[in-house]
Formats: sequence, C-alpha cells, structure tokens
Amino acid sequence: MDRPIFIVGCPRSGTGILHQLARLHPRVAWITPFSNWVCGKSWFRVVPPRLAQRVEWILHRLPNALLPPLLRGPYDGSLGLPTVYETHEGHSIWNRVLPPADNHRATADDATTALRTELHDVVDWHRRYHRRSRFVWKTPRNAFRLPFLHALFPEGHIVHLLRDGRAVAASILKRRRAGKGLQAWWGARPPGWRSMQSASPIEQAAWTWHQSVAQVRADAPILPEDQFLELRYEDLLQTPGAVMRRFFSAVGLDPNSFFTAENRRQLDKVRPPQNTWRTRLRDDQIAALGEIIGPALTKYGYDDASTA
Repeated sequence: MDRPIFIVGCPRSGTGILHQLARLHPRVAWITPFSNWVCGKSWFRVVPPRLAQRVEWILHRLPNALLPPLLRGPYDGSLGLPTVYETHEGHSIWNRVLPPADNHRATADDATTALRTELHDVVDWHRRYHRRSRFVWKTPRNAFRLPFLHALFPEGHIVHLLRDGRAVAASILKRRRAGKGLQAWWGARPPGWRSMQSASPIEQAAWTWHQSVAQVRADAPILPEDQFLELRYEDLLQTPGAVMRRFFSAVGLDPNSFFTAENRRQLDKVRPPQNTWRTRLRDDQIAALGEIIGPALTKYGYDDASTA
C-alpha cells in the first residue's frame, strides 16, 4: 500500500481547492461521484475498476438533469478545472464503514482489523480506477480523526489546511443561507456540538473552526514529523505554485511532474485572498468573533484579530 494522502481542515477552509489541485498530479488518484457511489456499497470489490471508469465516462456525457443527485457534478466548480472525473469527499464510503456516532471523532481504538482491510481495499480500488500509484482523500470531518487515520494507514500523510477563522465563519454562514438552513447545524460535528445548538449561527461557526484547528494541533504530535504538513489557505491563494511544490515535496511526489503547461494555466485561476468576511458580516458578528476566537486567531498567526 503506497502512502495515501489525507487533506483535513475545518469545513470552508479551502480544502476543496487544495484537493482539486493535488489530483492534477499525474501519479494521484482520487474519489469521484460515481466511485463514491460504487465504493459506498459493500459489494464494491466485485466491480472491476476499469469497467466502472468506462461507465463514469458515459455518465459525464449525459446532462446533469438525467443523473441522480448523487452522481451530479460539477464538484470542481470553484476553479472550473477541466476533467471528465470530478472530485468527491467520499461521504457514502465513510457512512458505510464507520458505525453511526453522535459526532465525527474517531480514535485508534476505532480502527478495527476489518475496517482497516475495508479502507485499504477502497484506496487500492481507486488506484486501479485511475491507474495511478498514489491516492488523495479530502474530508474535513477527518480533522477529528487523525489518530484513527494513523492507525489505519501508519505510513500515510496528513495535510492540514488552516484558514482565518473569521473567513471560515462567514463562509459557513453563506453556505447555510444558500441551503436555507441557517438555524440547522451544518458541517463537521465536533465532540460537544450539541451544547452549542442554542448558540447563534455565528457562534456555532466560530466554535466549529476553533474545535477543528485545536483538535488537529492536539493530535498532530502522534504523527511522525515527516508525515504531517500544515499549510495556510491564504498562502495557497497568494503563491499557489510555491505551496503546491511544498505539498508534493512533503508527501513524496515529484513536484516537477505537476508543473506542466496545462497545470500552470490552472494555477493562474487561483486568485489572491480577499477579506470578504469584513463586508459579509455585521459589526455585531465581527465583535462576537473577536470575543469567541480572538485569542485563537492570534495564537494561530492571524495577528490582526484584535483590530478586526
């Protein structure tokens, strides 16, 4: 089993953009909407990966309206990357292999032998699906599962993407409004999330960010130093080429294989960071963020938190 790469971070931290760019490397395989559906079934092993790939090739030539919601794209909309096979977080797979739980925390004790075999087979199936030697999996919920992932894949890499908590909170609120569920809990469920259900949406979003980052920082020391990498979303947008070179070097992939003329054009689509949270949020919401996560923002290097 070659070393899988797990991208983690609080929801709305930019993990999707990092994942989209990572899977452009010629040696990297990933989960697609169709492969998520196939591997979300207990019988996925009987489906030849090359046959599944041909089916998905056909599906992506049909109008979205003719496809069931689970198979509709695009999932690469933020960068508009040209591809036959979109990216997916693999929720159907996780929902199948992990026992139902109140929150998204998982530890080494949850990594049973049967579960280890199941997920190793999922990774290997996708490597054969794309005919590539490495595999990248992006799921923000996995920010609460680092000990679990390390127990399953002792030689795997964890890449944590950190973003300004105020921008994350504003983005979570925007997504909740778009889904017409502003009052409903959205995204990852950290341990203790039910205690925050009566809090305001901005407080819930800020608390989720703080819990996510704090959990990753607390669990990271269990990993060998060369198997954990933390990147900043703002750096990714400001200097995408340099950050992707650092990413590939850290996980043992040749960076130069990534920098083709076509991929450089994709990097040109990445735009410098904008502090849109300042205009999206009301003054009282910005003040609330300062009270809830101000010290954490300063701790994690967002030093203007006190003047936000």
